[in-house]
Amino acid sequence: MLSNWENTPAATLLRFLADLMLVNLLLLCCSLGVVTIGAALTGMYAVLFKRQREDGSVSVLKTFFGAFADNFLWATALEGIVAALLLVAGGDFSYALTLPQPGKTLFIVIATAVALLLLTIFLLAFPQQAVYRNSLRGILKNSLALAVCAPLQLLLAAAAWAAPWVLAIIEPDVIVYLGVLYLLWGFSFPAYCTVRLLDPVFQKITREQVN
Repeated sequence: MLSNWENTPAATLLRFLADLMLVNLLLLCCSLGVVTIGAALTGMYAVLFKRQREDGSVSVLKTFFGAFADNFLWATALEGIVAALLLVAGGDFSYALTLPQPGKTLFIVIATAVALLLLTIFLLAFPQQAVYRNSLRGILKNSLALAVCAPLQLLLAAAAWAAPWVLAIIEPDVIVYLGVLYLLWGFSFPAYCTVRLLDPVFQKITREQVN
């Protein structure tokens, strides 16, 4: 009877939600040091890619902390790049508001370009770091190449990350009534959507490299 239950769609769904909940809580706890956010993101993506590729079979704790430790240096460097781009984009937008035309338009265009670069690196670099071994330069270069080769996946991944938080901004009551859902799945679910979008692309690239 127990064996039959474990193979039911309900049991599969519960295991899926439990894994996403655990990895989300691990991400939040391991990001409290701030400088560990990049390594925590890489650990989360490592769990989700392994789960996706091995049909739900994954040791969340072992995979998360293994990837966290193995990728700490490069993931922290990526986090620093993302933070620097965020400061530049925010500074340019703020400065643009103080300028008359045409200076305002120029700085808004620059800030937008930096923000797009930031989005590309955030969405594509950490998943790569979780799956491949590469230099920091190679990861950044491949992120830009992926953005050109798979723009639809990039846009859909951006939408998956943005949607819950845009909804919370538009309807603040969402946080009041559904705040626990954000705490348990607010980061892992968008990351899972990103994995589902990127994994076929990564698999195709791997096959082409082998052939």
